[in-house]
Amino acid sequence: MKLKDLAFVIILMILGELSAEEKRCDFPTVENGRLAQYYYTFKSFYFPMSIDKKLPFFCLAGYTTESGKQEEQSRCTAEGWSPEPRCFRKCTKPDLTNGYVSGVKFLYKIQENMRYGCASGYKTTGGKDEEVVQCLSDGWSSQPTCRKEHELQCSSLRLIENGYFHPIKQTYEEGDVVQFFCHENYYLSGPDLIQCYNFGWYPESPVCEGRRHRCPPPPLPLNSKTEKYSTAYRHGEIVHIQCELNFLIQGSEEIRCENGKWTEPPKCIEEKEKRVCEEPPFVENGAANLHSKIYYSGDKVTYRCDRGYHIRGSNEIACNRGKWTIPPECVENNENCRPPPNITNGAVVGVLLPSYTTGSSVEYRCNEYYLLRGSKISHCEQGRWSSPPVCLEPCTVNADNMNRNNIEMKWAYEGKILHGDLIDFVCKQGYDMPPSTLSGLSVQCNRGEVKYPLCVRKESKGICSSPPLIKNGVLISSAGGIYENGSSIEYRCFDHHFLQGPREAYCVEGVWTTPPLCLGM
Repeated sequence: MKLKDLAFVIILMILGELSAEEKRCDFPTVENGRLAQYYYTFKSFYFPMSIDKKLPFFCLAGYTTESGKQEEQSRCTAEGWSPEPRCFRKCTKPDLTNGYVSGVKFLYKIQENMRYGCASGYKTTGGKDEEVVQCLSDGWSSQPTCRKEHELQCSSLRLIENGYFHPIKQTYEEGDVVQFFCHENYYLSGPDLIQCYNFGWYPESPVCEGRRHRCPPPPLPLNSKTEKYSTAYRHGEIVHIQCELNFLIQGSEEIRCENGKWTEPPKCIEEKEKRVCEEPPFVENGAANLHSKIYYSGDKVTYRCDRGYHIRGSNEIACNRGKWTIPPECVENNENCRPPPNITNGAVVGVLLPSYTTGSSVEYRCNEYYLLRGSKISHCEQGRWSSPPVCLEPCTVNADNMNRNNIEMKWAYEGKILHGDLIDFVCKQGYDMPPSTLSGLSVQCNRGEVKYPLCVRKESKGICSSPPLIKNGVLISSAGGIYENGSSIEYRCFDHHFLQGPREAYCVEGVWTTPPLCLGM
């Protein structure tokens, strides 16, 4: 080979190597998965990676590759990584109440179908006897559920004094949730959320009470105790006071909250001698747990009932100044419960029975990523179930809302954002928080809703004129004058109207953001 030809071949080889180097693959971000730890530790050594090199990756728990595997390899090509290192959430076989699932699989891959059907008298989400749903990247295409053909509707709710609720309907369907609010200087006495169940509304609607009627913690005398204790009490609420062992109560055992003040509390006087009680009283169809032949003031005895009977009243009595407190009764178990109530976004663990005896209990659990609020155990007591829990929705961050508010997420969150979780945002480049903002850029997931913070341009010097007025509402902040960029004002609705939209409007580059609406009830 001539020297000239050899030089030409060498030049072609060098150009080929340079071309290959230009097409190397950078360090990838594996959505819902990870690389081996040494790739992170020695990142500069392995990346960029050459063409045709293979990179193994694995998925986090609950996720699979697009082909349904837990681990897979991606190859570096001239167009980038192939396939793209990405993991998708697996779909789990639902625990259907009043229904069944065709097949025995527990996990389903992306784009895989599942058929389910409902028992007689129940219909699928689409109103059919059977339905096919598909596993998508964010879960089932529609949540498999079996509902009664003719579900009970809850009656409309009456307006509450000094407050309002939302939404307002003529009739409500099973699963509907209503939230209550109070006017200024009033507070809710009771739950702020109630739900329509197959047996009606639960729990009972709250009331709005004036703050001036609330009482502070009760004034407990020395050497006393109380079974109930809170930081605030409503008007008319009663607290029972008991004296410690070897102390006698002098005065009323009850104190009452009246217009923000407590009635006169009793005193606990030390006993000069121990008083003896006779043998504990006999209870029919039951027995006492006797542990002594002589009982003094302060001694206690517990009772249990025979099989087929249950306790009515307290199962414990005490010797008090020579006398026993009122003993319980043992009554026959003759009032059974029907199947426990359904809850939205959750279900009872295990198989449902057609009837439950008094004293039975069931356990609830929420669907994946929903947070259980309340006791997970519900008890059958004389034909009625104790309060079931509520499943609070997770939050989803919306890209359009972030763009409108000039913000982006500070961290990449794995999985769902549950109720109560903090979400950290940062301002986009060229934007900053308004000067009057005190809440910061961290917000809390509240029952599936996210209140997005707002960022404004750093270099903006725009000044706003008087803020817009709204129908059926007023400005809480003082109107008139000049408002600097980033300042805010707050709106409030008149009585019997509720606020729709953000409570505050901001001055952004000389223009006010959209004010809220005040809708009539």
